Amino acid sequence: MQRQIITILSFFYFISCSNVDYKPKYKDFENSWERENLIGKVKTHEQYKANVIDFETGETEKPIIEFKKEYTKAGNISYQEYFDNFGNIEQYVKNEFDNKGYRTKSVSENFIMSSKSIETAKYDTLIKKQVSVHVVYNDTIDFDAFFIYNQNGNLTEQKSIQDRDTTSNQFEYKFNDKEEILLKKQIQNSEYGNSVYLNEFKYDQNGNLIKLSNKSEFGESISTYKYDGENRIKKLTEYTSGQIEKETVFDEYYNQTLVRFYVSNALHKEMIYEYKFDNTGNWIKRDVFMKEHFGHKKTLPIYTETRQIEYYE
Repeated sequence: MQRQIITILSFFYFISCSNVDYKPKYKDFENSWERENLIGKVKTHEQYKANVIDFETGETEKPIIEFKKEYTKAGNISYQEYFDNFGNIEQYVKNEFDNKGYRTKSVSENFIMSSKSIETAKYDTLIKKQVSVHVVYNDTIDFDAFFIYNQNGNLTEQKSIQDRDTTSNQFEYKFNDKEEILLKKQIQNSEYGNSVYLNEFKYDQNGNLIKLSNKSEFGESISTYKYDGENRIKKLTEYTSGQIEKETVFDEYYNQTLVRFYVSNALHKEMIYEYKFDNTGNWIKRDVFMKEHFGHKKTLPIYTETRQIEYYE
């Protein structure tokens, strides 16, 4: 496949995202554009990274490609490549879709692990859900999975079969009077034993998810969400076993601007992100800084990421 390099032309000026009429989605994604928080009808998307080599001047090394993605006109990823720190390809994934936009086949090859998989999927078009998938790994290992849903489209049963070993998962739900999920219970049965996983959900008066807890025999993790006046996520806080681990602050278009990392409930380091945007509202340059709360405690530039984006007309 011929590689497409897109030059950011002079009419791509830097703007504030506040001029863009866009509201990010956090669930129920209709395509990969929404899932990846891309604005507009993106055709191709390449991302590069350049590490800082001079902390005083901010000078960087030559940018190295991180990944490349191509999208259909319906917004689904048709092809993607991932690269290592030297710009060598590590993996590619090629997807095929039917005329209704359902992904029917996916071919993936990993050059680090010398592996290749071919996945084919079937859908129930009435409920718009995937009902089965068949995977062939390295031409020798077969894997099958089957999915059953209730009348509301919630997954109620999943069965996975590999080498005649079967793992089954049963899902139970509890809803409030607004049909919002309050509790999701997953019961997993396999030859290795049974496990139970619980997801509990809490919402504000506007229907925004403000707390999600995940419980299992391995422990508990909690995520809490805060919103602005337009019901956009502005802060995500993550806890594990009762201790804070990470805080992420977002701008109004769901670009992370600050990430704080904690160790034993103490602030360990911060990552700061500064952006430049194209005239569609997608960022095309991101400067990343780090401040450690141990040692020298200075805020230093560490790398710059750039994106080259082509749009469908």
